[in-house]
Amino acid sequence: MELQSLSESDNLIQLALKREQTGDISGALRLARQALNTARSNNLPLEYAQALTAIARYRFRLGQYETARELAQEAMEMTDPLQDTQASIHTESLLLLGMCALETNSLTECEQYYRSAANLAREIGHPLLFQRAMHNLGSGVYLFRGQFDLAIAADSQSLQICREKNFPNWAVFPLMTLAIAYQIIGQRMRARETLTELRALVQPGSAGEGYACYVAGMLALDEDDLQNADAELSRAFTLAEELGDPSLNLDTRLGISRMCRLRGEIAKALGWAEDALNFAQRVGYRIYQGRARVEYGRARWLTGDLVGAENNLLQAEAIFGDMDLRFDLAEVRLLLTALYHQKRDSRVAICLPQVTAAVQTGGYGFLLERERSLVYSLAAYLNDPNPQLAGAAAELLAAIQAVPPKPLKVITFGSLEVWVGAKMVDARILRQRRAGELLALLLSSPGCSLSADNVTEALCPEKDLQAAMDFYHHAISSLRRILEPDLPDRRFPCRYLEVSEERVTLTLPPGSKIDFIEFQHHIQARQWEQALSIYQGEFLPLIRYAEWTLPLRQHFADQYEQALLARAAECLSAGDAPACLTLARRVLLHNSWQEQAVALGMRAALALGDRASALKLYHRLEKDLEKELGIEPQTELQQLYLTIKSKRTG
Repeated sequence: MELQSLSESDNLIQLALKREQTGDISGALRLARQALNTARSNNLPLEYAQALTAIARYRFRLGQYETARELAQEAMEMTDPLQDTQASIHTESLLLLGMCALETNSLTECEQYYRSAANLAREIGHPLLFQRAMHNLGSGVYLFRGQFDLAIAADSQSLQICREKNFPNWAVFPLMTLAIAYQIIGQRMRARETLTELRALVQPGSAGEGYACYVAGMLALDEDDLQNADAELSRAFTLAEELGDPSLNLDTRLGISRMCRLRGEIAKALGWAEDALNFAQRVGYRIYQGRARVEYGRARWLTGDLVGAENNLLQAEAIFGDMDLRFDLAEVRLLLTALYHQKRDSRVAICLPQVTAAVQTGGYGFLLERERSLVYSLAAYLNDPNPQLAGAAAELLAAIQAVPPKPLKVITFGSLEVWVGAKMVDARILRQRRAGELLALLLSSPGCSLSADNVTEALCPEKDLQAAMDFYHHAISSLRRILEPDLPDRRFPCRYLEVSEERVTLTLPPGSKIDFIEFQHHIQARQWEQALSIYQGEFLPLIRYAEWTLPLRQHFADQYEQALLARAAECLSAGDAPACLTLARRVLLHNSWQEQAVALGMRAALALGDRASALKLYHRLEKDLEKELGIEPQTELQQLYLTIKSKRTG
């Protein structure tokens, strides 16, 4: 009877876990309660404690933190960590108490519980509990505290355990933390790679999907892609509402508030921030109360309510300082510094050195990139008579120069289009002082570097020396404003351009995509299909007049023809005659004299039983060659023609 009851209780816990992983927390809670009742009725204290921890976890997920803490405390008191059969339940209780400590505002206590859980899990050789303890340290302590390197290290170890021990369902959680951490610190490529792996594992409709959408939305905001941000954050909010997950609800509301603020919809931004604040106060989540006040204060600032903005930012500063949330504290102090600068408040002399020290100590240069317009406004203190203030301003502005700017995307085939991050540059701006042409010229040059003489010779060979140098500086100035429009003046170097009187060099940030560079890479790798998908027309057609573009235009056209012919030959060998014939005709549209294309097209047409099309291809070539060059098709092609004409298959 006892073995049967034990199996039944354990089975209910396992079923509850499966419900939890699909996002059905209410269903999981019902099953855990049944497990508790089964254990109680059969007087099974160990199974009873196990059921208590399960119920505590689901109460926690529903935002009922005090109830969860009491249940976890009861389970811990019922178990002995020195007994092998009880140590795992004791470890589970420690994890839950740490989670509750985080939600109820004691980060130090939270870390102590998690470290105790990790140590105990390691001692008893329980890899899953150790993995969870490391994840909780990464996501619940280091990430919140702003120790991003430690958060990434802890959750990378957690993820490695999941891979080695085949815990795919648990791998979702460290992937969530890693994606968030990479997004915050501006490592967008790593964030997207992690996000791809996360989305391959999450269950539709789960909290994992919700956080994947949230991170994708925040990445889109970082790249000024407001349309994708809206779609991703809207989906995340829908899931947060359906699941009732408190953290996802709060993160999503604050993300939407930021999006509205960036779109200039200040009333909506205020509404979302206030909703987040009310939610955080209702569930007693103090960390998010501070974050909501930051977002609310920023929106109040944009309405011109500087007093309201300051009050909210100061309340947030008090929360972050009390809880030792170092990154949040650096962020709110940067905002206060910029606000005091705008108000001409003397407290800027206190805040600016604090911000500079926090950025340097925490390695928060990525924060400066995200808030660069505010940072550049503080350049006013570079020449301040207070040496401490002037030095802090100089150090802050130097720190932003060390942060890689947003990646560039440049299209040169069939047009000239430039994206800085996800924001497309207006074509009219590209034409001003031929800044777009200068960018394309630099990209086409070895090392993306040219001397001033090279630039003027390519772009304005007809001008005299002085006029040419004036053109050189004006074109660079225009390109500089295109790439970094937030730069206050020429005293601040552009992170994309290294400029002197003699030379200009373009630096491509990580993640940049230049179509003709990718095209050539695929050609060299004999990846014909990929190369053909990139070539959307001739190189820089809008500046066809520029002599420097002529050899490049012909070079890329020849490579395009090569790719078409190679791919057509592959299709014919693979028995795909229709594709071969289509590709051959594309070549002939590009070069009507291309005899190899005619041969491939004729063979493909013959394979399709279409002798008329095969003969037509030959007749058109024969006519063009006679009219333009006065020659006949090559001998092999003539023989193929005669073979088809005489109905011999050869």
